[in-house]
Amino acid sequence: MSIIDRLCLGERWGEVVSVLPENLSTEQDRNIEHAEINQFTLRPLTPEEYVVFTLDLCHNQVDRHFSCFPEDELDAINKKVPGRPLMERHDVRGSLPRGTFFHSALHQHGDRVSVRPKVYVLRLEENRNFIANIEGGVYRETSIGFSFSFPECSVCGQDIRRCVHVPGEKYEGRMCFYRMRGVQDVLEGSVVACGSQGTSFVSDIRSYWLEQLGEKGFYLSPQGGIEKSCVWCKE
Repeated sequence: MSIIDRLCLGERWGEVVSVLPENLSTEQDRNIEHAEINQFTLRPLTPEEYVVFTLDLCHNQVDRHFSCFPEDELDAINKKVPGRPLMERHDVRGSLPRGTFFHSALHQHGDRVSVRPKVYVLRLEENRNFIANIEGGVYRETSIGFSFSFPECSVCGQDIRRCVHVPGEKYEGRMCFYRMRGVQDVLEGSVVACGSQGTSFVSDIRSYWLEQLGEKGFYLSPQGGIEKSCVWCKE
């Protein structure tokens, strides 16, 4: 895929993370979630008929393609995600969706802002392996399919397809990248083998303790509770 192709249809990724465990989610939260899901169904589903996953689709940091989303574009993306499909490998022609995004929110950790939606997948026989691979950590990375109108050069502010600057090169000590402005549409989110944004997110239970204890936090023992002799560290 050429740089111009990548500029016109981006592929950005995060890591699939699981739903909040029971002890970190209230009954009211689950009822709200259930109602949000049923807004997209032709008949009311029961909670036993689906599984919910949370995942990051994109963020505001410079990625492997030397591109980034400005925060105002993340807000636009966040509003467009609900109702869009979850696909495999951006295959919008050869396969049908695996799930539907029903809720999305902006999530901030330090200076990183990400679009973090929730998706429901039906507990059908045809989805058994798909769900198992997500829950087992085999299918971890995700990517966003989208379109946008203006790749803004970080050096001169012009369309980077028209200016002399090259993404990834340095000019007077500053690395050149482009800002993806004018997001037109969110086409889908996908499970992929490897995306471009290079971010890694954890399950909601780990995110919860990271928010409580910081990036270097305590290890949750299998018996529950906090094991203070162990720490995790994301370097």
